[in-house]
Amino acid sequence: MKNPIFILLALLLINCTSDDAKPKIDNPELLGKWRVIEQLADPGDGSGTFQPISSNRTVEFFSNGTVTASGTLCFMGTENNSGSGTFVLDSESGLNEGEITPNDCNPDFYRISFEIESSNLILWYPCIEGCGEKFVKIL
Repeated sequence: MKNPIFILLALLLINCTSDDAKPKIDNPELLGKWRVIEQLADPGDGSGTFQPISSNRTVEFFSNGTVTASGTLCFMGTENNSGSGTFVLDSESGLNEGEITPNDCNPDFYRISFEIESSNLILWYPCIEGCGEKFVKIL
């Protein structure tokens, strides 16, 4: 009688893993490393457009739902103080839109929305006027 209970308990323990809490993200279009190629900083009248820039700033998305950057994720245009965070995909719009939650921004509710448009990744920062960065995939 003890053996069936022991076997059942062993099977339950084997099937429980810590990876179950965080599902793997399978989106080859998003996952990987991206380099910034353009920035948009609207002057306040809606006339702003993306302008080419020269920068080594990168962001990288991983299948475990984490993201890293070669600069802070709190604002655009800097390659200092690497940043990291987590991301989620918007289940209603498909796999090409979502939101990043940086680990080191203040206030804690700071979020960056993102989308993939014409093979480019666009990060939209929460600015009073429109601001964003456009990236091209490099890895």
